[in-house]
Amino acid sequence: MYDFKIKNMGKFDVAVCGGGVAGVGAAISAARNGSSVVLIESTGALGGTATSGLMGNIIDGVNKGGLIKEWQDFLVSHSLSLAHVGKRYDESGQPVPGRLVDHEASKYFFEKVCVEAGVRVLFNSMLVGADVENCHIQRVMISTLCGNYEISADIFVDATGYGTLSELAGLKWDIGTPPNPASMSITLGGFPEDFNGNDTVEEKTAYGKMLKENGINVSSEQASLKRMPGASTWIMGYNFEYDVYPDNIVRFSDAILNSRKEGFETIQSHKKLKGYEKLHIQSTSSYFGLREGRRIYGKYRLTDEDIIEGKRFEDGICLVTAGVDVHKLNSTDTTECSRGVKSKPYHIPYRCLVPEGCDNMLLAGRCISGDFYPFASYRMIGNMTTVGEAAGYAASICSKENVTPEKLDGKIVSKYIRSRGHEL
Repeated sequence: MYDFKIKNMGKFDVAVCGGGVAGVGAAISAARNGSSVVLIESTGALGGTATSGLMGNIIDGVNKGGLIKEWQDFLVSHSLSLAHVGKRYDESGQPVPGRLVDHEASKYFFEKVCVEAGVRVLFNSMLVGADVENCHIQRVMISTLCGNYEISADIFVDATGYGTLSELAGLKWDIGTPPNPASMSITLGGFPEDFNGNDTVEEKTAYGKMLKENGINVSSEQASLKRMPGASTWIMGYNFEYDVYPDNIVRFSDAILNSRKEGFETIQSHKKLKGYEKLHIQSTSSYFGLREGRRIYGKYRLTDEDIIEGKRFEDGICLVTAGVDVHKLNSTDTTECSRGVKSKPYHIPYRCLVPEGCDNMLLAGRCISGDFYPFASYRMIGNMTTVGEAAGYAASICSKENVTPEKLDGKIVSKYIRSRGHEL
């Protein structure tokens, strides 16, 4: 029998598993409302896809307040955000503020707000086990560089992106068959200084076609390029890895190997083209972009009809304005992202954050309860940050009042989200 030498880290009011934008939103929201909070992150930085994943594009953030506004205000104050379309710099050479964000400044910002709120952040801490009795999580086990620990809490928040805690707790989940493809982003230097990237789908398609005509085939077919704030850096989206599931670490690992190989070979060939001789890779993402993890079954499940009708709920905690964004599901699939599903602005109700089968857990981020097409719309950074804030506030109230997430009136959470400046 193995001796895991587990040390006890103690008990918290709220334990948030996953330090992406949803996890940070949940952690600071709970802490600012008086709860003791631990934030468990498997990597060495906060922000997930938005930082270590090199996404850096706050999609569907225009109608958001709360942490999204704090984040953008911080970056604007340091001239480290940039418009994602149109004019990037004004006549004096200053950046035009927008939704493109500096990754390193964002990492620091997320750490800053967590520390100021009193959140106990644990880096390089992998969630590996959950002790569940009668649909109630007693404690979780994490494996760290400094040994194994167990952590207890009144309320747990699954903000892992992959639905890892929910899986460990034995909850029911779903995923697209096939799922949205996984991707790796890379940062590049060496483009002409006046090159801002490509703004439209047509421009991305044309750039991919240009590469193909020069013997360079990128697996995404299109090539997305965005100039980022700060140093002369561009982010490139170039690859799709298909059939990557959150419960197959071999395929997941192979996808990372394939993606980095494709990136290196693409840029080495690209720099041979006239005008691109100085092109070079500055970095590749350390957080792999798995667009679709487990979608956990909750007390309510957003449907295609909900988003087509633009449904609003009394317990709405996030107004989604983004359209359906399904990428190629195989190498021969269409690049038409909406697939004919036209959504109207709609609510994510609080009940989508309350999972079936566990009485002291809340969902935050991509693992909330929804069908395939709604997921392809709400998974954007602006929405997932807001969902995290809602989950954290709900968790703090549940801990203080000793009620389960299912019994909590979602209208209270909706009211809190409005008070944070979010449009509903």
